[in-house]
Amino acid sequence: MGRRSLVTTVLIVLACSMAFAFGATADAAKDKVVVAFGSNIPTLDPHMHVSRLAHIADYHLYDTLLYRDPKDDFRPSPCLATSVTSLNATTWELKLRQGVTFHNGEPFNAEAVKFSLDRILDPAQKSLIRGNFTWIKEVKIVDDGTVRLITEKPFPAAAEYLTLAYIVPPKYLKSVGNEGFAKAPVGTGPYKYVDWKKAEYLIVEAYPDYWKGSPKGTPQIKTIVFRSIPEITTQIAELLSGGVDIIRTVPPDQIAAIKASANARVSATRILRVNFLMLDAFGRASKTPLMNQKVREAMAYAINVDEMVSQILGGYAERTGSGLNPMHFGYDKSIKPYPYDPERAKKLLAEAGYPNGFEVTMNTYSGSITSVDQMADAISGYLAKVGIQVKRRHIEDVGTWTKSGREGKLEGFLYYSWGSNSIFDADALLYALGHSSEPISYIKDPDLDKLLDAGRIELDPKKRQDIYSKAQKLIHERVYWIPINVQYTIEGVNKNLNYEASSDEMMRVYRASWK
Repeated sequence: MGRRSLVTTVLIVLACSMAFAFGATADAAKDKVVVAFGSNIPTLDPHMHVSRLAHIADYHLYDTLLYRDPKDDFRPSPCLATSVTSLNATTWELKLRQGVTFHNGEPFNAEAVKFSLDRILDPAQKSLIRGNFTWIKEVKIVDDGTVRLITEKPFPAAAEYLTLAYIVPPKYLKSVGNEGFAKAPVGTGPYKYVDWKKAEYLIVEAYPDYWKGSPKGTPQIKTIVFRSIPEITTQIAELLSGGVDIIRTVPPDQIAAIKASANARVSATRILRVNFLMLDAFGRASKTPLMNQKVREAMAYAINVDEMVSQILGGYAERTGSGLNPMHFGYDKSIKPYPYDPERAKKLLAEAGYPNGFEVTMNTYSGSITSVDQMADAISGYLAKVGIQVKRRHIEDVGTWTKSGREGKLEGFLYYSWGSNSIFDADALLYALGHSSEPISYIKDPDLDKLLDAGRIELDPKKRQDIYSKAQKLIHERVYWIPINVQYTIEGVNKNLNYEASSDEMMRVYRASWK
């Protein structure tokens, strides 16, 4: 027996034993779905993370003011707010759904909306999603079912961001505190919290009194288990043996094996996520050669992205020249990626004063980027060919990754991935990662800040498109980022489960059902 076959056999035996441990028996199968995550859920407080995995969990535990409906091209549609009306250039009025309660019986109302938005905006709270709502100057309660959002300036993307406005119960949160709420949350969503052991699993259960008329529908499956399984080989082995029912990031080289399986299939689609190298061009974390624009240009020319997309990702990816996704409003398709030209890269390094190259750190993390190890190894290999030696620092826990990035401790460059919080607007990526005021931005360019500030308040779509085109060209020309690819989600799914991957990267397991 070969080493690969032996490893696979061991993994399948392990998967079967773990499936038994989680009660995945034939009798219980119809009552439960097990989802594998490649990294940890950092917190269950929806206001205190930017983690995609936690965002997916939040979508089951909580509801938002507006909902992104896949049946309507993911446009914002009513959810906890039944309507959003622009009364004037700086006032939005929200009518709220009546008769909705939190899982503990606390009523959903205008007080809950104001409390939630004020909490996010409070600088002392240090909410990681605060930047998504700084356009709100004040939240005013008109009556129990009506709220008005007052903005400092016009903000045309208001409805887009209200799809991220998770509402929490004021009385319960005040009684248990931030730490208590993060560990035992209460929402209005289709599923309620049951148990969470960080780095291992989260268990949620269908809420029997979930409000009628929700665009999320009535849950058909009683229990969902979100399990943390860092090793993709283990995830695949468990999928094939029935230990888990959905896995998120299938490596393209494993698609054939899953398709040939009697138990599983593949569901794949292009998503809003963009993967790119974020270069510390301004020395936020440390002074490195990356502060020299010619060095950054050399790196862009040194990496053969087309070969990586073809050979590692098997074509399940697309290139982007600007760093935005074609699905974003504001995307400029005229911006072309830097071509592969290692000789030009060497010349630029020599001109920059580094004819023999240099050493630099590449920071990577788990959970979002397809085939991250293979892709990172390929990037290191291409850079080594022009004299740039890469020292890789891998951070397994996404919470640690986010904290280190916010604190400006990731020197060199970051192999970054951004899903735009499922917002189909350029602002969701460019402002969060490009504006100097944002905690996770490694760019400090007043020219870019000016463009991004203007894009946020411009009401004319054509003028707004032009602003974002200029912003993308600036980032491209000054090489603050090196775009790698627009990602596909490639999910492995139990053949007996009615469930499909979604282009907004939200796993709607609450809509799943067994055949």
